[in-house]
Amino acid sequence: MKEISIEFDASTTAVAVFPEPSESAVAVCNQLALKPYKAVLGIIGAADSIDPLLLPKLTQFFSRGIARAALEAEAVLVDGGTQAGVMALMGEGVASRGNRSTLIGVAPAARVSYPGSSASGAPLESNHSHFVLVEGESWGSETSMLFSLIQALAGKTETLPQTRKAPPAPTSQLPVLLVLAGGGRVAMNEVLRAVRHQLPVLVIAGSGGVADTIAAAWQTPDVPPDDPLLAEILADGVMRFYPLSGSVQGLERLLVRELGADHVLLQAWETFADYDANANHQQKRFEQLQQLIIALGLIGTALAIGQQVYGPKNEAGSLLAASELLTQNRVVWWLVHHILILIPITLTILITALSRFKQGTKRLLLRAGAEAIKREIYRYRTRALYYQSNAESQLAERIEDITRRTMQTEVNSSSLIPYNQKNGFPPTTGSDTGIGMLTPAQYVEVRLGNQLAYFRRKAVRLERQLKVLSWLTFLLGGAGTYMAAIGQQVWIALTTSLVAAMGTFLSYRQTESTLIKFNQAATNLSNIRAWWNALSVEEQLRQSNTDLLVEHTEQVLELELAGWVRQMQDALAELHKNQPATTDRTEKLPLPEPELVAAVPRAPAPAPVQRQPVVVATAPVILVAAEEAPELTADAVLPTEDTADVPLPDDSAEVALTEESTYSLESKP
Repeated sequence: MKEISIEFDASTTAVAVFPEPSESAVAVCNQLALKPYKAVLGIIGAADSIDPLLLPKLTQFFSRGIARAALEAEAVLVDGGTQAGVMALMGEGVASRGNRSTLIGVAPAARVSYPGSSASGAPLESNHSHFVLVEGESWGSETSMLFSLIQALAGKTETLPQTRKAPPAPTSQLPVLLVLAGGGRVAMNEVLRAVRHQLPVLVIAGSGGVADTIAAAWQTPDVPPDDPLLAEILADGVMRFYPLSGSVQGLERLLVRELGADHVLLQAWETFADYDANANHQQKRFEQLQQLIIALGLIGTALAIGQQVYGPKNEAGSLLAASELLTQNRVVWWLVHHILILIPITLTILITALSRFKQGTKRLLLRAGAEAIKREIYRYRTRALYYQSNAESQLAERIEDITRRTMQTEVNSSSLIPYNQKNGFPPTTGSDTGIGMLTPAQYVEVRLGNQLAYFRRKAVRLERQLKVLSWLTFLLGGAGTYMAAIGQQVWIALTTSLVAAMGTFLSYRQTESTLIKFNQAATNLSNIRAWWNALSVEEQLRQSNTDLLVEHTEQVLELELAGWVRQMQDALAELHKNQPATTDRTEKLPLPEPELVAAVPRAPAPAPVQRQPVVVATAPVILVAAEEAPELTADAVLPTEDTADVPLPDDSAEVALTEESTYSLESKP
């Protein structure tokens, strides 16, 4: 790959590479040797002269809006690279910020000129730090490399979808955004390429050309466009719009959010990650103590039976005392004797520690706080309900309220271990980067779809666990009967203990009930997704239906967890009923004043829509009642894959199930 240095003047130098047609965009990125960056921002649109009436505002947008946002988000910029249209504005904007941002221009080598070249094409813009000059005789021949380069910079696959109906799952590691201002037919093709790559596009409405065409068509979804390219963009595009009449600061904030430098959102994710990590830590301790208690009980039973059957006895048939065992050099049985003394003492210590340190309660409080934050994050990212205006301040207030209430509980008596961001931040899975806005389609994929897959996957595991332990219980019962038949009744105590241990394990984990709850939640989520997919394109574009989609999904997850909490609470109460009492006061999990937390909002009676309501599977209505002053928000929590089957302490929230109800999802006109 050829590389040269272009000197525009004594202080301005750029690196230019000339890739061969067979060389990949990844190889080009490696050749450019860019400084570290955290996002990718592409600029497309007007390549010719800009309307003089629009030039002053566009100049401000590019210098004070786009250039400042790119600098704050540490984004690398990619455009067409020539001294014309939006590319010239972008170069000037970067220069006004001290040329601190990386700006890459992609253009056909045969159509551009630069110092030291013999060509007479369009001059390259001198404030670009890098150029990628590809083979090609016409404008537009560089489009393929431009988008492949954006994909490679962001860590995305370069594979295009085979059909519009089955696009590949994006694998982006860094946030990407394209900004469209003005533009002609080439810009239309670039927007279409962005749509097919599933890249979000921010359209500056009012900037003329293609940008205004797309903005106008987006406002009239009931009128299908004649242009097939425009029709595909409207149908499949992830589009954002910002008016040219808007403030420069507003554009900057929007770009910063989309490029991952949304400090309010990142702070929310950081708090979630801290709570989530510490909830898992408390869960691990709680699980270890519970399993150790069960194991010690089994070991004590086995040793007691073994001592009774095989232990040394005196002439009267009684077991030898510990002093006699040492006298007769029976050291092993002396150890068994003292182990049997130590086991109940150890059990008492463990049960007391479990009650004193309350890992189960702390884990529940941390999980509640984490999942309440997560729920607000997804509402914020979809701009649903109360996040349609003043979104940042709304999120900040709600996160502050959740964290304040959480830290007024027993969580305050433990130190929170900071989340290790090297494990991935934001802590999301799959294709979602955790930042930027989500379209309804993206929400269905990354939130609803992932949770649906989780419930189904977990249900399979729970069923397998239930069957295995149930069969072992049956076999041990038969073994006990066999022991009794052959005169070995003493071993029945061991088989009974094993059966009781497995029963205790299934009971405090509520395996069967959790399996039922997961299946119910999966059915509800599947019905919501079917309702959404059945809506027409015009209906999916309505904000009222987006609100219904988001809120119904979050309510289903909330209902599933509330029932899970109740079952776990009852199981743990039964488990600890006969355990030794301690002097430590056990507090109830603080909850808000009694209120119906699972009521699904219905849309006001709309004009009749020619569509039958889709009824979601019956879900229990949860009535939460508090015995003490409010300490924690009413938002329930959704168990994650790592923690969904962990028991909750018997001193957790009191949750009462009332009669079941059904609700329907109806599209608004």
